[in-house]
Amino acid sequence: MAALNSLLSAGTELIERATRNICAGSVLNADEGRAVTSARLTEWTEVLSLYAEEKPVRVSA
Repeated sequence: MAALNSLLSAGTELIERATRNICAGSVLNADEGRAVTSARLTEWTEVLSLYAEEKPVRVSA
């Protein structure tokens, strides 16, 4: 019975460690994704502001 308890304890510890690493990786990926998204939004905001400043041009023949 002691061997079974030891095995269960070791298995539980391995699952806990693996889960902790998966969660840490997920948080890291989410943070990186937010940073990339923020940078892209900033870039597009700058591009769109160029078009907003254009004034209509009248052409006559």
